[in-house]
Amino acid sequence: MHDGADEQTDSRTLSAQRRDAELRSKVREVNERSGEGRATASSPVGCAECVELEAARRQAAAGGDRVRAEDATIAVRSHFRDAHLLPSGRNR
Repeated sequence: MHDGADEQTDSRTLSAQRRDAELRSKVREVNERSGEGRATASSPVGCAECVELEAARRQAAAGGDRVRAEDATIAVRSHFRDAHLLPSGRNR
């Protein structure tokens, strides 16, 4: 017999799994894009990718899952370093 508590737990688990999958997808996209060498480092002002990654990081942190939050933080920092700090030819 199922009660309401079991259904709520299942719903929360599915929601967390969906958020995890979305975050992994965003991180994968960023990793693939960062593989494209950039001619020069660019300003982070107005960078849509920075905004996207920071939103994913905040969402992960708010969810309370340390592993997801750490992965998202790494994605933000990696993008920032590769896109905005490294001079031409030094990108991964």
